[in-house]
Amino acid sequence: MAKRNSFADELERRARRAIFWYALLRWESAVMIALTLVISAFLAGAAATVLKGVLSPSWALVALGVGLLAEAVIFVSSLTDEEDNARVVAAMLREQYNPRRLRSRKLQAQINKALEYRALIANTVRRTREGVLRDRLARATEPVDDWIEAIYRLATRLDAYELNQVIKQDLRSVPRAIENFKRRLVQEDDPAVQATLRNTIADKERQWEQLSKLQNTMEKAEYQLESTLAALGTVYAQLQAIDLRGAEKGRADRLRQEIDEQVAQLQDLSEAMDEVYQAR
Repeated sequence: MAKRNSFADELERRARRAIFWYALLRWESAVMIALTLVISAFLAGAAATVLKGVLSPSWALVALGVGLLAEAVIFVSSLTDEEDNARVVAAMLREQYNPRRLRSRKLQAQINKALEYRALIANTVRRTREGVLRDRLARATEPVDDWIEAIYRLATRLDAYELNQVIKQDLRSVPRAIENFKRRLVQEDDPAVQATLRNTIADKERQWEQLSKLQNTMEKAEYQLESTLAALGTVYAQLQAIDLRGAEKGRADRLRQEIDEQVAQLQDLSEAMDEVYQAR
């Protein structure tokens, strides 16, 4: 739980920073700042030269103040614009969990699908009329970003496994090597060589045991990834079907519990994959 809270806190901090910088650097702000500086400089220059005595230098300060006020309005409106904020956060998540960093096209497509579901779920909650229903749905779907993070972690491990040529070669060669060593053991008469062969066979069998565990874990991860994408789609469908009567606190709590369970399953599986890798 502490790990999840730490991730959620870090994600929230990053989202706030992204929203802040978007509000400060959006093109409307850039244009307003540029216009303010140009007009203020023009008025100050004109008041000191061609319009000296006609145009007061204070007009440059007035223009500067008006421009800064307009920029403040743009900045504050950006910070409070839910649509803009949602787009900023979605873009941040897509960069953090960039499917293009994965080399498997299948996994890229799965991460894209997960991010699409996340955006749809967030949009559904955001467009729900403000009130009890919206608050309950927002609380129920809070762990979805944790879910996306767990999905991406799983996908990165699968991607590394699929492209690991050493493991692929070992999966093919180790069983053959065990059989070859066993045949040689049957044919060998020298006790010392027999002892060495038995030790070699035992080492190879331990290696094969770990390779088999790794292969089975990765197959389980592939099925789990498909399952969790279906579960994401189910959550989105449930949100579409919920109405005021159906959004009782108990139902919203059950929805959150389902999401928490999915996140926990993926985290456990990722840890199991790490353990098997380390044991190789």
